[in-house]
Parts: sequence; C-alpha cells; structure tokens
Amino acid sequence: MFENKRKMQLAQSLVLDTAVASAVLYVCCFRNELLNPWGLEWEHWCLVTVSLRFLIVLYDHLVEWVMETFQPKLLPTRTTDKPVRYVGLDALSVVYLTINAMHESVLTQRFSYYVWHSPDISKDLSDIGVLNTVGALYAIFVINDLLYAPMHHFLHLPSIYPLVHKHHHRQHFPTRGYLDAGNEHPLEHFLGIMCLWAAVITAVATTGAHTVTLFLYFNVNATLQMLNHSPFDVAFSFLGIKFSVRNHEMHHRKFNVNYGQYCMWYDQAMQTYGPYEGPQKVVESNSSGGSGDVGDNSKKAQ
Repeated sequence: MFENKRKMQLAQSLVLDTAVASAVLYVCCFRNELLNPWGLEWEHWCLVTVSLRFLIVLYDHLVEWVMETFQPKLLPTRTTDKPVRYVGLDALSVVYLTINAMHESVLTQRFSYYVWHSPDISKDLSDIGVLNTVGALYAIFVINDLLYAPMHHFLHLPSIYPLVHKHHHRQHFPTRGYLDAGNEHPLEHFLGIMCLWAAVITAVATTGAHTVTLFLYFNVNATLQMLNHSPFDVAFSFLGIKFSVRNHEMHHRKFNVNYGQYCMWYDQAMQTYGPYEGPQKVVESNSSGGSGDVGDNSKKAQ
C-alpha cells in the first residue's frame, strides 16, 4: 500500500516537474522579453545574475553579523544541551537554489524595469509623503501576507504537500538564513513571487507607493525572510503586524500551524495559529515514547 502510494507520488512529481520545465523552456524560446526586460546581452545578463547572488550572500552575512553583534537571545530550542535536528543541503537543494537564484535575477530585472517605466511610481524625492511611504509599506506587507498565507495553506493539503512544499520542510529547525528560506520547489518560489507582485501593484494603485518605499520593502522583506529561517529570537509588532521568528519555527516543527509570515490574521481566522512550545515540551513528548512534535505532525502533513 505504502509502496504504491510512493510510486504514485513520484509519477505525479515527474508530471508536475515536466510541466514546469516545459513552461520555462517555452518562455526562454518564445517569450524571452519576460526573462530579459532590459534587452541585455546574454553575458551581461549572467553578470547581473552573479552580481545579485553575491550581494544576497553579502546581505545574508550582514544580517547575521548585526544579530551576533547586538547579541539577541536565541530561540529556546537552541539553548539546550541537546542540539536540534539539522539537515544539510542535498543535490536537489542545490538545484532548487540555483533555479530560484535565476528566478530572483529575473524578478529584480523585471521589478526595476517596472519601477523605472511606470507612470504611477514617483521617483521624485519631493513627492515623498506619509501615505506613499509608511502607508504603502504597511499595505504591501499586509496584502502580501493575506495572499501568501492561504496559498501556503493550500500547499500543505495532503494531495499537494509531497509534490511541492515537502522539500522546504526538510529542515525542521531553520538556521541558515537565506539558504533555508530559498530552498524550496521552484513552483512554490514562483507562487510566492506572484503574491509579492500582486501586493506591490495593489499598493501602488491604492497608496501611490514611492520608489524609495519599494526599495525599502524589498530590503526589509529580505531581512525578515532571513531572520525567519535563523536561530535568533527576534520579535516586534506594529499596527497588528506581530512578527516573531518563534511563529515560523513552530510552522517548521508542527507543519500544520502558522501559515502566515509576518502577521497571524489568517491563522487566527482559520484556527491554525499555534503558540510557541519551548524545548521542555519537546523533551516531554520524546520521553513519553512518541517521536516528538516534528514526527507526529509530519504524518498529518503528508
């Protein structure tokens, strides 16, 4: 029974991955402008991609350096004598990270092209106001999360989870920042980017988001994504947005709670919010003869 189910999942994964690869090949061959909006020569396009990768790695290390310099608390699960479960990068992870890195290069080029040519986005510093900065930044974060959370929840459906999102959950206790955040199926990466694009376009249409705001958003968003996949116990709140690395660690540990990234509104509405459980809870679960919070819920997710 189990073997038949696994064979079916492998067949479904093959069909899905083939369809995604075919779509990418079609875009590369017939819709090249989607991948290269600035019309760069291929060597310049590759240079942009490599340079962006270098900057992201540098930014990731900068975030880590700032955290270690200010010595924030570590998450409770990282302060016990017993180390948490750690999973290294396998070959498939390297493939996914490489594909997603190229996708991020396309995103950066398309986004910069959009900002530069859009008549709805001001680049004049004299146009900066409260609505198109603070209001726009708040709107992008909230809209993105309200779109992302249900999509994320959908990827956890038993029939979908093994095909796409399961790979991201190889790491039950994220610690590597960008490498753990970006280590996901390319289809999931694409869906996340679509949520981001929708949030940006909506914010521009409703608040007239300024160029400075959009630049700030991408930098803050990158920082929070890295922190959400780090061992640092960081939390803050602002007008209903209650960011906490603890929430996302619980998602990686429990699998079926805390689908939101920055605010838990969707989870509270859907009753999928899971409060943080410290290491004592894990120890008690393991000592009772079970496999702990990770093992029990991984079965539910699958």
